[in-house]
Amino acid sequence: MKLKLKTPRVGHAAVIIPLLLIFVITSISIAADARWIKISSLHNFYQAIGSEPEEDYGDEQQFGMRWDAFYDHQDMQAAKGMWIATTDYNDPLAATTFNYKIAHCGPRPRPEIAENEFMPVEFGMVGKFAAPTLIVDGELASDLDWDDLVDDGGFDFNREADRSIYNIVNTSVGITMERDVHAYSQQYYDNMMIHEYTFVNTGIVSPDGSVTHDQTLTGVYFHWQYRNSVAGEGTVEGSVLDFRGRRGWGTPQNCRWGMNTMNMVIGEDPTTPVTTSMFADELGEMGVDAYDYDNEMMRAYYSWHGRHSTLTYDNIGSPNYQGWINDGQLGASQFMGAVVLHADTSPADPTDDVNQPTTTRKIESNDAETTANNQFSSSRMERGYTEFVSAGHEDISHAEQVKSQNQFPDQFSTAGGYSQTWSFGPYTMAPGDTVRIAWAECAAGLSHEQNIKIGQNWYNAYALGESVDATAADGSSMTVNAANADDYKNEWVYSSLDSLLETFRRARFLYKNNLALGNTAPPDPPQTFEVVSQGSRIYLSWSENSELDRANFEGYKIFRAKGKYDSTYYEIADLNFTDGNLVNEFSDVTAERGQLYFYYIIAYDDGSTNVLEPGVPLHSSPFYTRTNKGASMLKPPAEGVDGITIVPNPFIISNTALQYIGEQNSIKFWNLPERCEINVYTERGDKIYTYEHEGSGVATWNLLTASRQIIVSGVYIATFETPDGEKAIRKIVIIR
Repeated sequence: MKLKLKTPRVGHAAVIIPLLLIFVITSISIAADARWIKISSLHNFYQAIGSEPEEDYGDEQQFGMRWDAFYDHQDMQAAKGMWIATTDYNDPLAATTFNYKIAHCGPRPRPEIAENEFMPVEFGMVGKFAAPTLIVDGELASDLDWDDLVDDGGFDFNREADRSIYNIVNTSVGITMERDVHAYSQQYYDNMMIHEYTFVNTGIVSPDGSVTHDQTLTGVYFHWQYRNSVAGEGTVEGSVLDFRGRRGWGTPQNCRWGMNTMNMVIGEDPTTPVTTSMFADELGEMGVDAYDYDNEMMRAYYSWHGRHSTLTYDNIGSPNYQGWINDGQLGASQFMGAVVLHADTSPADPTDDVNQPTTTRKIESNDAETTANNQFSSSRMERGYTEFVSAGHEDISHAEQVKSQNQFPDQFSTAGGYSQTWSFGPYTMAPGDTVRIAWAECAAGLSHEQNIKIGQNWYNAYALGESVDATAADGSSMTVNAANADDYKNEWVYSSLDSLLETFRRARFLYKNNLALGNTAPPDPPQTFEVVSQGSRIYLSWSENSELDRANFEGYKIFRAKGKYDSTYYEIADLNFTDGNLVNEFSDVTAERGQLYFYYIIAYDDGSTNVLEPGVPLHSSPFYTRTNKGASMLKPPAEGVDGITIVPNPFIISNTALQYIGEQNSIKFWNLPERCEINVYTERGDKIYTYEHEGSGVATWNLLTASRQIIVSGVYIATFETPDGEKAIRKIVIIR
């Protein structure tokens, strides 16, 4: 059963018709517990229960909200929680009246949530078009092959968003919630997730709809908690290395939990906005920057990676220092947060209430109310309601409190750090009444290349005492030395806030335009993209649908990374109308033999419809066409087994690489005869891999899935034998 609660979007030119509905759900069918959105630079997962509690999905605590998702370990989300609260509630399940009643979903996981507090009714994902088919040497080669779980028949070319999660949940306070999360691949909106919520007093309080009540709800609040930890690459535990070997001994483990996260709120009182923050010396003046394009004060919060008291150096941006690799690279220069797009004034008044949210308070992430919430405990719910849900604004935000006390954030709390909360309300909702709330979750900051360059300059000046000619965050030239190295680094990191505020503005601009891109949508990516390893080139070809579907289409650009797909990509070809070289194939003859290469292709237009930066071309998302399998230039074909080569060789693998399924775990055998048996042995003669090859001239040895023992550093012997007795032996060097 498809239960949709939507009427025309609030805040726009629309007539709102009250929904006097009592929904009876006869069946509940949830296709999956969670869905990923991975078509833009911000990746995140969403769960059927209506929020994303800590470690309820995934294999580690710091999981989700990845930006820039081109690179691994960019996770910034530790937990999310959502509560719906009301007063004087006559609970039909407990057969009693509670002064305060809260239905909880997180921030800590509890299996019974989906059974009796937040109860999923419907969940799935729809899209504008299917992800392209990517083929590398005859194999599927896209992350989206297994992560882009769009419903069967869930594509509509007339949609505005590339991907949308839809989620309907009944709750134990009798309010049915519809959550829609929209993601866009156009480059000006690809680092945000637009959340739209529709809340209806349906009276349903059980999973199957069999238990209902007919009550006007008073003092209703919709409350969210955000436990952030910016970012995974900069907060790896001190005793663990990620697969790059970044982050060594000395990084405090509890950074992963958000202990040194700083949370800031702006726009609590939009009628008398604060024009200067106490962080003006670090973050810059806050006044005009906190306004959107229509000169309206934005209501928002944001988080960043603050200082830690146990470190002997300034760790803003989390530079790689005192670790296994001292290169200064910044691991946590991002800023993340959320901005309000709309909140109904009341069920009868759908205009945006600029005084919402009415509560923006911090909560200690290990507070008792976050760990074992109980919807039948009067005392627990009273404390949750009065101290967090309806407590109003604090005089100054969490980050300002830390600064005003001249402390580090880890000294300000216990190991869990603080989460940022906000609450919208209070509302009075009669049966059938509807309230709509919308906000955008966003992330922005320095590019990967900037993290490397700025971090290296800082390290050379601060640690090595060198004088470095560099560009300051304001664009001026400067000499970085030991005395000003921290200021240089930090000004660049704090410039990420400017990028985040600009993202907030774009989100509000998009929402005010009905979430519609119209003719500002980018060209579609090619529907197919194929990469073939050949003897004298790597051959690329793709479909021409992008050219046919857009009037102002201009051309294609091809980008390439060397060695691994979690890497920097460089443009190697621009094929376009203007230059007269528009084709649907390309031969990469600059590749080096013995190296793996990864590619993506974007389709772009002439920039004539760009309203944010007129003249700048709009382009399709790289994530649609980024290959996750490597291609290589082969040696000239040889008879029998003489031409067999192994790529890459030596093969470098880190301590944790085997946790990740992907190309970084694979060795390829090239120029194989049509049929042969492949065996791999340790130096002492233990067979660890065997494969009967038949067909194309390439075979893959995936160290994660195909081996019978843990692969350690050393020399391995690979043997190849054809049915007619031809034999060849090759050595493989593996380095951890």
